[in-house]
Amino acid sequence: MSKLITFSYVFFFIALTTQIIDFKMGGSDYYYHHFLQLVLLVIVVCPIIGIILGLYGKRGNLRMITLALNAVFFITCAPLAVLNLWIMTFGK
Repeated sequence: MSKLITFSYVFFFIALTTQIIDFKMGGSDYYYHHFLQLVLLVIVVCPIIGIILGLYGKRGNLRMITLALNAVFFITCAPLAVLNLWIMTFGK
């Protein structure tokens, strides 16, 4: 497995772990005021970096799995995170 594919998996699992933490801690006021914007940024950026690293990795099944996992995560989770970031940054 090439280093780029490995890093792509790492960014996918960082984004996945961040999403799980967001689901668990979402109701806390401390979390909302201190960490939410950073968590949303990680949820949006990590799959993009994972896709880019996967595109430049060695050809093969692992590359396709990496691209598919990052793309599915980005399509399912990132639009809501982008919307929340937009509302937090620019208002309604």
